[in-house]
Amino acid sequence: MYSVLLSEYEKGMELVESKLKKLINPTQKAVIIAWTFPTEIDKKTFDEEWFPKGGRRYNKYVGSLLKLGIKEENITVLNCYDKDNFKNFKSIIYDSDILVITGGNPEMLYSKVTQETEILYSIKHYKGIIIGFSAGADLQLKRYFITAKNNYYKYFAFYDGFGVLDDPFYMDVHSINNKRYLEKLQKVANDKKKNVYAIFDDGAMIYDRSTNKLEIFGNVLTFEPKE
Repeated sequence: MYSVLLSEYEKGMELVESKLKKLINPTQKAVIIAWTFPTEIDKKTFDEEWFPKGGRRYNKYVGSLLKLGIKEENITVLNCYDKDNFKNFKSIIYDSDILVITGGNPEMLYSKVTQETEILYSIKHYKGIIIGFSAGADLQLKRYFITAKNNYYKYFAFYDGFGVLDDPFYMDVHSINNKRYLEKLQKVANDKKKNVYAIFDDGAMIYDRSTNKLEIFGNVLTFEPKE
């Protein structure tokens, strides 16, 4: 039961690759959820343009799993517009060992998981490895925040997440080395009385959900609460 928390996918996966190879075997199954789009599309567009075999996103996400030793036939890409298959989503996720949740608009992703496909419970209580980057990392928390710089609405705010992690800490993805920006993260740590981890694009974390052990890789800053 591990949560892999990345800011930028390719750089982050390079940092945790050796660790993941020790946790994964070639017989395991993986599921990819890539459900954030600039505008709504449809089932055919998803299959033929958004995530076609051999396309940029396919090569990025499926390719990273292949590097970990997962066999291509054991990787399933779920199409959130495939309404006829919604009833099978829960069993597909349940039977898998690795769940990849991509980045993008977190509100859209949250809506598709909780309302449109109704697979929140399957993700919240997932027993395998969850690899999330950007929004896919943030949403693993019960509550997460987005800084004004990273928020579409240009203000700082907290939002509801999937609750895979019951907020043992907070984190910021796509962090920048700016004094005022980092001071805001320290303020969150102070106000919430929890550690805040600033995950830069060349940083990553792995959290063991069974032991509560956190491992940090690359460029990650820790902000501990102060009185």
